[in-house]
Amino acid sequence: MDTSIFDDVFETPKVKKIKEAVQTIKEVKPEEIEISKIKNPRFHDRSYVSPERVVSLAENIKEYGLAQPIVVRKLPDGSYERIIGYIRIKAFQYLKKDKIPAVVLDVDEETALALMISENAQREDLNDYDKLMSHLDYLSFILKKDRDEIIKLARKIFNYISGNIKQLSPEERREGHIIEKTLQKLSGTNLRTFIERLKMLNVAPQIKEAIRKYGWSYSLAVEVNKLREYPEKMNELIQRIIEENLSKKEVEKLVKEMLGEEAEKRVKNPFKEAFRDINRKVSYVYRKLSEAEKKKVEREIEKKLNEIYRLLERYD
Repeated sequence: MDTSIFDDVFETPKVKKIKEAVQTIKEVKPEEIEISKIKNPRFHDRSYVSPERVVSLAENIKEYGLAQPIVVRKLPDGSYERIIGYIRIKAFQYLKKDKIPAVVLDVDEETALALMISENAQREDLNDYDKLMSHLDYLSFILKKDRDEIIKLARKIFNYISGNIKQLSPEERREGHIIEKTLQKLSGTNLRTFIERLKMLNVAPQIKEAIRKYGWSYSLAVEVNKLREYPEKMNELIQRIIEENLSKKEVEKLVKEMLGEEAEKRVKNPFKEAFRDINRKVSYVYRKLSEAEKKKVEREIEKKLNEIYRLLERYD
C-alpha cells in the first residue's frame, strides 16, 4: 500500500497515523473472526466482481490456504468494518466458511477510510467506473467536500485552465493543485482526463452495468451511450458487444449506422456561430468593466455555463 499519496495533502500527524496502521498490518498476527459480523465500508467500493474470479480464488484458497488476511477495524457494537479483502471474503463465503483470518486494527474512522481509499484508488484491476468513483471518493475525503462539490470544483478549475473563466479564489487554486497532484499520484492522469471520464456518471444504467460486469472502457461506454435516445438500438448493440466481443472500431461503425441521419445532425453544431458571437461580446464588454463588475458578470456567466454543461451531459 503506497502511503505517499497522502504526503503534502494531510498534516504530518495524520500521515504518521496512516503509516503506523500500515506497519501494524504487516506485523500483527491475524485472528479468526466471524464473517457474519463484518460490515461493508460506507464509501464506494467495488460494484462488481465476476463469479469466475471468486470461484478461482476460492479453489486456490482451498488448495493452498489464504495468502494474506483481510483487514478490518473493530466497531463499538462488537462488529467489524471491512478495510481490505472484499474478494477474499466472497471466496470464503463460497467455501461456506464461517470465519476468516483478519488483522484487526484499532483505528479511527478517518484512518480506516484513508486506508480503504488508498488501497482501492490504486488497484489496477478495478473497472473504469469503479476507479473513477474511487478517485472521486478519495478527493471528497481529503478535501472534505461531497462528490457533487468535487465535480463542480474540478470543472471550474478546468474552465479556468482552458481560459473560459478568468479568476479563481486562493482556496480554489490550492484545492486545484491538490486535485492535479492527487490524480497524478493515483493513476498518472490529469484534470482533463478526469473531466472526460466524468461522462461515465451520465451514461445509461445498462451501460454502467456493462462497465462494471464486463470491464468496458470509458471510451467504449461513451460511444454506446450515443444511442441513449434509442433504447432498442442501444440494447441490441450492448448484446452484440457482449456476445461477439466487438472492438471499439466496430462499435463506432455500428453506432454511426444505427444513428443514420442522426449521426450527421450530431456533427453539425447549430449554435457554433452564436457561441462565437457570445465570445466576441464577452471579450469586448469585459475590457470596459471594473473589477467588481467583472466578478459579478463572471458569477452570472458561470451559472449559465454550468446549466449548459448539465443539459448537454444528459445526451453525451
